[in-house]
Amino acid sequence: MVSNKNFNNFLFSSAFSLLGIEVFHLAIPLVALSLGFTAIEIGWCTFSFFLPVIIIKIISSAVIEKNNKKNTLIYSELGRLASTIIFIIGLYLFKDNGLYWFIPISFIFGTFTVFTEITEPTALKMLLQGKDSVSILSRYEIRTRSIQLVAPVICGTLVTLSIFYPFLIIILISMLSFYFLLKTHLHHNEKNVSNNVGVFKDINSAFRWMREHRFFSLMVTLTSINNFLHPILYLGVILSLQGNEFGFDTTGAILSGLGIGGILGSLISRSVISRFSFRTLVLGVNSLRILVFIGFLLFHEPIAYFILFIMKSILGGLWNVSYSIYSIKEMPDSYVARISAISGLMIKASAAIGSLLAGYLIDFTGINVTFFILVALTIIMLICSLPYKNEYEKIDLKRNESLIT
Repeated sequence: MVSNKNFNNFLFSSAFSLLGIEVFHLAIPLVALSLGFTAIEIGWCTFSFFLPVIIIKIISSAVIEKNNKKNTLIYSELGRLASTIIFIIGLYLFKDNGLYWFIPISFIFGTFTVFTEITEPTALKMLLQGKDSVSILSRYEIRTRSIQLVAPVICGTLVTLSIFYPFLIIILISMLSFYFLLKTHLHHNEKNVSNNVGVFKDINSAFRWMREHRFFSLMVTLTSINNFLHPILYLGVILSLQGNEFGFDTTGAILSGLGIGGILGSLISRSVISRFSFRTLVLGVNSLRILVFIGFLLFHEPIAYFILFIMKSILGGLWNVSYSIYSIKEMPDSYVARISAISGLMIKASAAIGSLLAGYLIDFTGINVTFFILVALTIIMLICSLPYKNEYEKIDLKRNESLIT
């Protein structure tokens, strides 16, 4: 059984790693905006960060699944550290042609981020052996939302002072992540991994598993749609605030509402999950999400954005803990990395497409029409979540058995 100290080392390493990734992800549009990039150019910069998900995630998952997980996490952290240092140098030397520097370095940074995203679910599953998964995954989600609380504030404040500061702080954060990762013990278990099948057969078997588990595919699809909406909303809010002459520090403070709401959602998740059926939870979250997006359409004041981000993220925290509990328990040990890669591809590819379309939508239709389109998509999400009654009942039965044991 893995000690709490070991899990905490992993949690701290993961938290610092995510903080560095989030600061980089947030800094890209803010720094690009400060350099005078257009909405379309900002969209391309953000898209390049997500592009590795589409290109390499599935193929690399089958390889990573057979490799030592701790070493993969270490190499990924070092890769992001090196990318950040190169980015700082390039930003200083080629500031006038920043677009052509942003895109390739964002892609490289995103590539090493993909390796971490593939590996962490497998490492987490190792550490869940014999543990209370609801409690641990709630803490894991709180980690994510805490980062969403502090990252925008850190990034917005630092960009206001200098466009270089966010990337300098990433170097320090990456070193802290590396320190805690070295103290984490992850036992590489090869007994469930077949080395005799090819990469494409590995991936095909994972696709086949997902086709056979319709409820899992539904959850991935709904999460993907939500991730498609987020970068469009995010860029729309940033440009709306910038158009009203609010500084980057104000923008960062408003975006920190995502972290506050996420922490609240994670804290209440255990109580809510145990009290409501999964179908009630899914339909409730998707119904309330419609109201939140209508709020973004109607109210454009900073305090309104802040409150709406809190509300949006409370729903996101509830959703993510519920989804994590289901997916971690449902995925077979031998397929974890591959299924995580496929589902992650769908989820992150949606965010990538959303990032790319965000600039074009806002540039050609304006912020208000863009927000109206987002409301329409949240309604589609609710409609998509209505069927599959039998699958909802099956997962509720499994979930109740898990809570009893």
